[in-house]
Amino acid sequence: MSILEKWPVLLGYVILLGWSAPSCRYLAVRTYLQEAVEWLLVARNRSPGGGIAAFYDLLRGRWAPSYPETTGYTIPTLFASVAHLEQRDDLREIAIALADYLLTARTPEGGVGHWKQRDGRGITPVVFDTGQVVFGWLAAWRETNTPVYLQAAVDAADWLVGVQSESGAWVRYQHLGTVKVIDTRVAWALLEVAQVTPSSMYVTAARRSLDWALSQQQSNGWFRHAAFRTGEDPFTHTIAYTAEGLLESGLMLNEADYVTSAEKVARALLKRQRSDGSLASTFDAAWQPTSRSSCLTGNCQMALLWLRFYGLSGDISYLHAARKAIAFVAATQNLSTSNPNVRGAIAGSYPIYGRYERLKYPNLAAKFFIDALLALLELDKQLGG
Repeated sequence: MSILEKWPVLLGYVILLGWSAPSCRYLAVRTYLQEAVEWLLVARNRSPGGGIAAFYDLLRGRWAPSYPETTGYTIPTLFASVAHLEQRDDLREIAIALADYLLTARTPEGGVGHWKQRDGRGITPVVFDTGQVVFGWLAAWRETNTPVYLQAAVDAADWLVGVQSESGAWVRYQHLGTVKVIDTRVAWALLEVAQVTPSSMYVTAARRSLDWALSQQQSNGWFRHAAFRTGEDPFTHTIAYTAEGLLESGLMLNEADYVTSAEKVARALLKRQRSDGSLASTFDAAWQPTSRSSCLTGNCQMALLWLRFYGLSGDISYLHAARKAIAFVAATQNLSTSNPNVRGAIAGSYPIYGRYERLKYPNLAAKFFIDALLALLELDKQLGG
């Protein structure tokens, strides 16, 4: 039997679609939003662990286990979606249930581990994953005023501070054993904790992390240590992670250097957006694309970053780029299939067999797509649209 005969019929269909460029003539934001949220709920229901499944594997026709990290930062997304979706008040209760699940995913140290990383004795805490879960617990605490969520966030923050190296980077407890500048998003999480607790150590630790990240940035805006593995070119996903953390932290601290660092990334990728609205999956140190496929999660994150800078500067080029990026991703969303495992999902790459999360529909792609759509709705409201 040939390999194609072993694949689901749907997989072959999607691969064939990869030969044609997606097109979105009209950006029906609420429709795309509704469908993406519905898929996230399917991903949650298909996961026996209680969180949101890491991804749907199209090749194997199965769901991955719950992913604590991405479940964590999807909680604020679900809370935010309630206001924009009619008759979806249930999203609030689902978000709270996810926060409860994360309480069971903690390690004795107060951290949270990667969904598939184990040391033979139990789950090993991971710095980045822990930071992202903090966003979820804080969102649940703000929504419910339940002390256990705040305490979990504080315990996680204490662990993060305790394992930070003198350089400001987190060297230990890294997924794949690689130090990464994406931990600017961990610094951002520490600053969120600092806003609701009296201790100044979280701000100190966050600044040290952010300063280390700045030391890894080249004059053209590209970052060393932005990839998942040493020697690889970083995905737009991880590049955007780094810029997001710097921007949001810079705004919270009123620190112009961090904001400027993030804008270097925003400007560099603005110049490299393709005519169809997409960005290459990976870039080298000269900002030259090193892949033909597009990382859809990275497109959504960059759209969010561009929308933030449009709000800060009023530069219309940011708004145009964001709309084009979101429209490109929306055009890849399958709304015609009746297969609930795929309908409304966002793939890792376009074409789906591209480099990032090949042949998978990761939950974080849907999360950041929803975030981008919500940001557009808020902007249109402000503009009177």
